[in-house]
Amino acid sequence: MNKDFLKRFEKNKDELTGLFRRDALSAYMDKLTRDEIPFSFVILDIDNFKTINDSYGHQIGDYALKLVADSLKAVVGDKGVVGRFGGDEFIFVFPELVEYDDVWHMLLNILQSAYELRIPDTEVKITYTAGVSRYPLDTDNIDVLLNLADKALYRGKVKGRNCFIIYLKEKHGNINLQTIREKVYDPINLHAKIYRMLTSDDDTSNNIKAVLDFIGAYLLIDHVCMEENSRLYLDYYQPISIKRDYEPYSEESIKEVFRDNGVFYENSTLSSREKYKIIDEFKKQSIYAACIAEIKCYGKSFGFLRCDMSNVNTGRVWQNDDLVLIETVANQIALVLYIDSLKQLID
Repeated sequence: MNKDFLKRFEKNKDELTGLFRRDALSAYMDKLTRDEIPFSFVILDIDNFKTINDSYGHQIGDYALKLVADSLKAVVGDKGVVGRFGGDEFIFVFPELVEYDDVWHMLLNILQSAYELRIPDTEVKITYTAGVSRYPLDTDNIDVLLNLADKALYRGKVKGRNCFIIYLKEKHGNINLQTIREKVYDPINLHAKIYRMLTSDDDTSNNIKAVLDFIGAYLLIDHVCMEENSRLYLDYYQPISIKRDYEPYSEESIKEVFRDNGVFYENSTLSSREKYKIIDEFKKQSIYAACIAEIKCYGKSFGFLRCDMSNVNTGRVWQNDDLVLIETVANQIALVLYIDSLKQLID
């Protein structure tokens, strides 16, 4: 049915990728609804595609889009139809694929296929974020169906990208898409909010704890805390996270990672930085992704901020916005603690 119905759109495919355009998939979904055939709808973004364009130029960006398109077509095969929505966004329709487990495995295959993609002469590692909605399980209205998939997509971006979210009313029904968009794209107000939290009252410890709780919930991190002199304190735990037995990192490992930079991170899909001793400590504690940021102001150290991911099933690729935010929090905490130390000297 896919091939027969879509033949009329063959001559109007996207020139760069060779995929169907949005109008073709819209018409196809209309046909499926008229025939009362259930289907899943997927919106997928290439994570940080703008960075690829900015770093390597549009020629490499176009190469990446073509590479991704060919890969997606190969993975989907005859199970569905792939289209280009525009820019770095792709859409899929999977007729008669609506059971949660079946959809889950299909999306997992799609996400994992990105790990094999390589762009010559670059260090680009391609990952995807996707949102899924299902007809008629979620809604019998096509416009609403697209909106629900869009909600799921942005939920995935807030979660940290490199993931897929299948829309479930009980989990995602109350998501305000405008709020999520503001949450993802308004870093200036976010940084200002953190500063206000750090200076809200005279109890610096409580202020810092409030910020760590906020960052943990905002970035969906399993564990956030301060570490200094082999002591963990002001811990935040993701409510659904089971692990609680985190241990301090060795002083030798911390000195090594902060030798050249004030922020160190490890993604759950990468293994290129095995040379660092701290990677062994991650493995020992069953930490599958981590980010640590030095808390230092005018040469005075106050330890470091650590963010740990311990659920291997969720995956984590730290985005540039995540790293900037974590570093900003560490710097602002350092400034507040430095000012407190000066006050103590005066007193």
